[in-house]
Amino acid sequence: MNKIKTTLIAATTVLLFATSTHACLAACKEEKRDKLYSKPLSASTLQAITEKALANKSTDLELGAPYTIYPIETKPDGEKVFHSTLIEYPFGSSPRASAHDTNPRGIILYVHGYNDYFFQEELAEKSDSAGFAFFAIDLHYNGRSYSEGEPRSDMRSVKEYYAELDAAVALSRRIATKNSGKLPFIIIGHSQGGLITPNYLNERIKDDFAALILNSPFLDYKNSWFVRNIAFPVFSDIALLFPDMKAPAQEAPKYNISLLKSEKGEWEFNREWKSDEWPQQYFGYLRATQRGIKWIHNGLQIKAPVLVMRSGCTVNEIQWTDDYMRCDCMLDVNLIEKWAPKLGKDVTTVTFTNGIHDIFLSRKEVRDNAYNTMFNFIENALRKNVIVVYKD
Repeated sequence: MNKIKTTLIAATTVLLFATSTHACLAACKEEKRDKLYSKPLSASTLQAITEKALANKSTDLELGAPYTIYPIETKPDGEKVFHSTLIEYPFGSSPRASAHDTNPRGIILYVHGYNDYFFQEELAEKSDSAGFAFFAIDLHYNGRSYSEGEPRSDMRSVKEYYAELDAAVALSRRIATKNSGKLPFIIIGHSQGGLITPNYLNERIKDDFAALILNSPFLDYKNSWFVRNIAFPVFSDIALLFPDMKAPAQEAPKYNISLLKSEKGEWEFNREWKSDEWPQQYFGYLRATQRGIKWIHNGLQIKAPVLVMRSGCTVNEIQWTDDYMRCDCMLDVNLIEKWAPKLGKDVTTVTFTNGIHDIFLSRKEVRDNAYNTMFNFIENALRKNVIVVYKD
């Protein structure tokens, strides 16, 4: 009996040691990778990326002319290649654009959310009409940037997007300014884009952004306190060892019903790129979001003024209910409000009654209010003398 007990203790000790060693090695590898992801692209690398993107520009087949797309290729860790796409709505294209405004007064870059891509033409036209050069990016593994066989909408760290955001910012500036002039730069992040962009701006403190606009940002999961604070951290630790393990399939909320013109909404979009059901998720994705959320909860130091826009209510039903037409079905709006002050010293949170998850896809009176609020916020941000705009 003592021999068996000794053998079991020895085997357990070896197993724990092996697991602990594996975890330490995985953690070191993750830290090294994140340092590479966090490093800003050099001027020469940005030059090469933008030159290649400009040489391969084309008309966007998804939205059609005048939308133009630029392929971006980055290799942030020196090994893995990520393909993303910058979308341009050429300045002055909007029917409401002023003929007197030959040059933009600023640049806007839109960053989409999970299981999503850029299709919000009204946002582009409104931005153009307000005098801003408008751009959007389809991040790697999403929308125009997705290739068959890739893990759609997957990620292993929010930092893996920093290089393509560096490239998108540089390329947008080059197109909008034509290498002359200095323009304020505004970033809009929706949902998961509202998780990525605050972390990005927090690490790009040497870059001077005029404002950060967050449209229902993913600042925490919608789940119960136990799941958010106990279960997910445990799963996140497991994901350190098994990042590519498939997560159990979840039934997705019927969000698209509230959006599609063929259902109850006002919009048309590519349902392969913004699918009714969520793409396959992996434990590594959970760890990536968990870490990104934790960094925000620990407090960021974003210098730019931040506007956080949220709905007035959350709908928790998976099955269809009319509350989908007036509430956020993806995130807990109270948690958005709770964590918003952690983004920086200058944060304004505005609640839009009857707004859905994407405030800019809500019913007309809601989104019109959101546009007015956002552009007024940007105007006030541009008036602040503390903002130093981009210098060549």
